[in-house]
Amino acid sequence: MIKELIKDHQTPFYCYDNAIINEKVNFLNNLNLEFKHNFYFAIKANPNLAIINLLKQKGLGAVVVSSGELYKALRSGIKPSEIMLNGSSKNDFDIKYAITQKIRSINIENIDELNLINDYSKEKGLVTDIGIRINPGIDPNTLSKISTGKSGDKFGIQMDQINFDDIQKLENTKLKTLSVHIGSQIVDYKKFIESYKSIINLADELNQNGFEIQYLDFGGGFPVLDQKSEGLDFDLWLSELNLILKNKQYDIIFEPGRFLVANSGFLVSRVNYIKQSGSKKIILLDSSMSEYIRSTLYGIEPIVELLHANNNEEKFEYDIAGGVCESSDFFIRDVLLPKITKNDYLVFKNVGAYGSSMSSTYNSRPRPLEILFSKNEHRVIRSRDTLEDLCKNEIM
Repeated sequence: MIKELIKDHQTPFYCYDNAIINEKVNFLNNLNLEFKHNFYFAIKANPNLAIINLLKQKGLGAVVVSSGELYKALRSGIKPSEIMLNGSSKNDFDIKYAITQKIRSINIENIDELNLINDYSKEKGLVTDIGIRINPGIDPNTLSKISTGKSGDKFGIQMDQINFDDIQKLENTKLKTLSVHIGSQIVDYKKFIESYKSIINLADELNQNGFEIQYLDFGGGFPVLDQKSEGLDFDLWLSELNLILKNKQYDIIFEPGRFLVANSGFLVSRVNYIKQSGSKKIILLDSSMSEYIRSTLYGIEPIVELLHANNNEEKFEYDIAGGVCESSDFFIRDVLLPKITKNDYLVFKNVGAYGSSMSSTYNSRPRPLEILFSKNEHRVIRSRDTLEDLCKNEIM
């Protein structure tokens, strides 16, 4: 399909394989989870309306981290009762908007959020369901920049900092959810189980003392196979999870994001130039860190292939860079590829999560086109920015 897309669309562009997203959803739905549960898509992974709506049609709710994501979730057709708001530093508008939309839960990550939620709910004549994201102090043994559950991380609240008696006195909020999320790309199932136990035990204790905790949000973090071959042993995870929830009556929520969409996405780029710099051969593309920043930000090297490659061709060593005026604007270094020439097309794989969503207009580069395809059909789900789009919100 990608070979057909480049005939009709200018690069760079993102494209997503509908079938792969469906396969991921079906995998999760077919897990033998022996307790009440729901999957909520973590919209930050890919906030395109078409992607959100596709997952909504598959029965998923949404986890959002801003008023913008909440607006997109609602516009995509997801019911407010199937949306939760997280976020380590929500602003007043985020919170007030979520209150008025009557979403399932506003999960606080700072004690100071409580008074604003309670006071504004009282002003509007509402009682707002809230959750608390717990920081359990667990090191998930993943990249430091995607770890979120250790002491010293900015996410969640440590249990010893929470006065539950004060929360119980609030008249216009009701604590119904406990949440935990310790990071992404976690391959040790025991780390997940440890984090789940931390809020199961707390929920049990709170419910014995007059609370009505109904929902446990276990977060996301399922790993996506990329350059590494190591994944999560879902069988062991599942067996242990069913055991710790046996005879429990909680509604469990999972927050898959990257796991659902990463493998479905491709970034297609054209080769502008091949440059010799000392001993290095550098491929310069029409895409850059403004289209895909994860290589620069996290040091994660994407899988790359020559679109029209012959597997038997001799391989040469290249660095692959973009056109942004930053020395760090490299996708990958010392990669072996068949001989590359000007106007060839390279495809970066597994970039459906946090690719387009983290793109920018740095260097006043228009944000790229996005396409959703299935079998022999495709449609544009985000038009490429025009030059006028770059100026439309500016005042001279």
